Amino acid sequence: MKSIIDILGAQGLVSFAQFMRIALYEPELGYYANPARKRVGTSKDADFYTSESMGRVFAELVAGACRELVEPCVGEGVTFVELGAEAGASNVASQACPPFEKSLALSLGAEIPDSGNLLLFSNELFDAQPFNRVVRFGGCWRESGVRIVDGQAVEELLPELTPEVAAFAPRLPEDAPEGYRMDLPLQAEALMADLARRENVCAIVAFDYGLDWADILHRRPAGTARAYRSHSLCGSLFDAPGEQDLTCHICWDGLENVLRDAGFSDVRLMRQESFFMRHAMPQIEAVMSRGDIVEAGKLRELVHPTRMGAAFQVLVALR
Repeated sequence: MKSIIDILGAQGLVSFAQFMRIALYEPELGYYANPARKRVGTSKDADFYTSESMGRVFAELVAGACRELVEPCVGEGVTFVELGAEAGASNVASQACPPFEKSLALSLGAEIPDSGNLLLFSNELFDAQPFNRVVRFGGCWRESGVRIVDGQAVEELLPELTPEVAAFAPRLPEDAPEGYRMDLPLQAEALMADLARRENVCAIVAFDYGLDWADILHRRPAGTARAYRSHSLCGSLFDAPGEQDLTCHICWDGLENVLRDAGFSDVRLMRQESFFMRHAMPQIEAVMSRGDIVEAGKLRELVHPTRMGAAFQVLVALR
């Protein structure tokens, strides 16, 4: 079987976004496509943990909050759909009934139903999308690519901008200093546009972490790209393709604009702490009333302003 290095090597110089597509999603080999790889969780053999790693407590709060959000505008008959569910994991959708009558967990790339009212939930899905990288070089913006040299992935500038970056280029700051680097989460916006265009989607609730475009374009001179493995930051984005997670901050106001353009009239961004305190108080009280020390600790992790409560944000869109 070919390796990811073999596949990349056969393609020559590719954009960083294409490098990510292969490193993360190449069937059977990519980081997210390898069924044998332990990615998410608090155990030592995992690479990172998310709010969903808090298990039943997170699922209970999410399901209750989502039901509270859609009931006034849609009522009954809404299916809770989790996007990007990890195979074999205890996902939120498996514990969303009740309060939802139906729930569905979809792995990456699975087909979304085109009938029935759907609430789409995701947890750190958008930051896992391929992104483009640009750098200020020679007084102009150049796009980063990747080439395999002597069996190693190395960064190399593309001769010209890819179409998606060329379309975005007028928004790039012309006063940026030499060497200024940016990671552009354009594929996250493309994914949101694909989800939002579906007429049977009545609500989208996305947990993730990100910034606004002004911050990305003007206040992050080294970019926001990161690689994770074994609960630690890796030294290079290019080491061991397929063996480490690659991610960058998503752009919240970009996603909000996509949703409004698609007809979502109620679009809100909140810190995770605020989202749960505002929409899941009955579930928070239920967790506390059980007197389970472990569950109480997980609840604190999810809502505390110095922990996950502030580290993650929630984008809510209602149609």
